[in-house]
Amino acid sequence: MGEMNEKRHMTAISAFFDRADYMGGKVCALVKSSGRYKGVSWSEMKSRVLAVAAGLSGLGIEKGDRVAIMVTTRIEWTIADLAIMALGAISVPVYCALPPDRIAHILADSRPKAAIVEDDAVVELFEKARAVGKIAEEMLIIGLRDGTGSHSIEALEKAAGGASMDAAEFEQRGLGPDDPATYVYTSGTTGRLKGVVITHGMIMAEVTSAGLAFRFTPRHVGLLALPLAHVLGRMIQFYHMVHGPVLAYAESLEMLAQNYLEARPHFVCGVPRMLEKIQERVMEHLDRSGPLARRAAAWALKVGGDFIDIKKQSRVISASLRIKYALADTLVFRRLRARLGGRLFCFVSGGAKLSEETTRFFHAAGIKVLEGYGLTETFAAVTVNVQDDYKFGTVGKPLADVSLKLAQDGEILLKGPMVFREYLNLPAETLAAFDSEGYFRTGDLGEYSRDGFLRLTGRKKEMIVTAGGKNVAPQMIEEVLASSPLVKNAMVVGDGRKFIVALIAINEEEVGKRLGRAPGERQGLAWDPMTRALIDEHIKGCNRKLARYETIKRFAITDQVFSVSGGELTPTLKVRRDFVADKYRDALEELYRD
Repeated sequence: MGEMNEKRHMTAISAFFDRADYMGGKVCALVKSSGRYKGVSWSEMKSRVLAVAAGLSGLGIEKGDRVAIMVTTRIEWTIADLAIMALGAISVPVYCALPPDRIAHILADSRPKAAIVEDDAVVELFEKARAVGKIAEEMLIIGLRDGTGSHSIEALEKAAGGASMDAAEFEQRGLGPDDPATYVYTSGTTGRLKGVVITHGMIMAEVTSAGLAFRFTPRHVGLLALPLAHVLGRMIQFYHMVHGPVLAYAESLEMLAQNYLEARPHFVCGVPRMLEKIQERVMEHLDRSGPLARRAAAWALKVGGDFIDIKKQSRVISASLRIKYALADTLVFRRLRARLGGRLFCFVSGGAKLSEETTRFFHAAGIKVLEGYGLTETFAAVTVNVQDDYKFGTVGKPLADVSLKLAQDGEILLKGPMVFREYLNLPAETLAAFDSEGYFRTGDLGEYSRDGFLRLTGRKKEMIVTAGGKNVAPQMIEEVLASSPLVKNAMVVGDGRKFIVALIAINEEEVGKRLGRAPGERQGLAWDPMTRALIDEHIKGCNRKLARYETIKRFAITDQVFSVSGGELTPTLKVRRDFVADKYRDALEELYRD
């Protein structure tokens, strides 16, 4: 087994082939099969990629063709992605949870020659999208298994018969760093979805800089639970292919708790909601425990908070505090880590803002949560907190090769090799996305701390300017509102109005428990006066934390939680404000009537 040829790493696919040759029979991935995780070697992974690539080539897929992937996170996603790239073709990820009209937009805009679909349910969704959009009838439908679509990945692999194939045959397409590798569509928080052209050079620049920041190695196991249609999940996929840690594929978000125990990861890359759910379960368990257990947990969290604060400030930790922390770790924190497999030391969080309270909770438990910031247009992170240099409440410092500056109004401007160059089929939008110096206008607002950490303060297009001329960042208010378990989702409005109002989607389970209602008695809670009294009290508490012009004067309650399938949320769980405002227009207008 020779050394890896770093000079060939101009493309994501050449990096994979080199890594596979270098690692050989060592474990590449962990996949759940017959009730337990089993290893897939790098050699086997390479053989499967080449077999699928040969099969796709036989179906007429050539360099420059687009192939949509409508599959949930699993090893077949990665194999299909790499096989498409081996042919010089372009993968187009599509979230299976998107409504048909948005899927139709992606397919009509990217014009794929084929679509790889997970199962019959996704085929049905695809057909619904075809019915509402201008999608070519002759598009190939390729299932993962025999029986789905006119062809299948399973059949393509079988047809190869396990024969050894030469990777050089597929590298002769003449791929370079400027060639497109994938089209990834933005989440559409502020308008229509735009296809971002991601090149091989962008991918390699991102994973190279991320490697310097995270330093995960082949000795580590990472658990992949994010959708691979999202750039953060995709970045972890390619980080794995370039730097070599073992990648364990989670079965689903519902099975995540079990998969932690089985895969025993060292690191996880995910979104804040994954951490919040763990924290909520821990607190719910403590609520059900006796008063002694609750007091012990409260004491442990206090000790853990004191410990990490002093440690972060590089101050000397007293012997007394060390003993207390060791006891807290034995009584509380070690049990939490055991529920997460026992080896987890790092969680990289992105996609949305994470509360400082949740960050401190996990740091106290001995698990570092490293929040970062990035966009589809940058193929994931451009700033990140790292293990030996982090600051709570921030998204860290810029990665290597990232040039970041703030405009006069606080907008974050970016330049670097991982920053995109064009939106698909949108030349005017592409031109408008950059300033005169070639910096990408992110639309996000930020500020620097005194010690150089970036803090996000809002979204430029989403800033509320009240009738009195006050600028209000809605995300900050919504975070305060959502801090209560009573609230599932919250959105505030008030642009051009005299005051701020809120739309609240309640957590019926929590509200029902507070009101003493049995599970079968919780229907219609959104319209119950006692529910309104609970939410009113919560909002009064929130208002005490806000400036006078930010306070919520009136609110409406809905029993419909925001969701991706309902159209209110993006796949990364950001609120689609225009959609929600239009859907609840009457209720919101009612709040402004005298």
